[in-house]
Amino acid sequence: MELKEFIKTTITQISQGIIEAQEELNGNDMIVNPSGLATNSNGDKYLRTDGWRYVQNIEINVGVTAIEKEGEKAGIGIVTGILSGGAQASSDNSNQTVSTIRFDIPVALPSSPTPKGHKASRPASIKSTVI
Repeated sequence: MELKEFIKTTITQISQGIIEAQEELNGNDMIVNPSGLATNSNGDKYLRTDGWRYVQNIEINVGVTAIEKEGEKAGIGIVTGILSGGAQASSDNSNQTVSTIRFDIPVALPSSPTPKGHKASRPASIKSTVI
């Protein structure tokens, strides 16, 4: 498989996975890859269109194998076993490449209102300026 085909297939599958997650979670108060993000000075992300809701990244790190057999269409798939060093002889004519792909997907996890009567575990520090 050529590099450009591998990249195109990987990005397409990630995008389709995000779309399917968005559709499946619709109405469950979880937002996958939300738009309208704002970042504070600490680098924290917030969804400004939803009451400054906190957004975090889900980091995904997967091993992907690309297999190309003579006379067959090439494909990619997730590595399901433990990767180990060394080579293994094979009688068929195929090329196999294992790569690691790491990417983040921002999500706004489901939230609920703070219960009435909830007491903070530490007092909030309030700075006021007298003019």
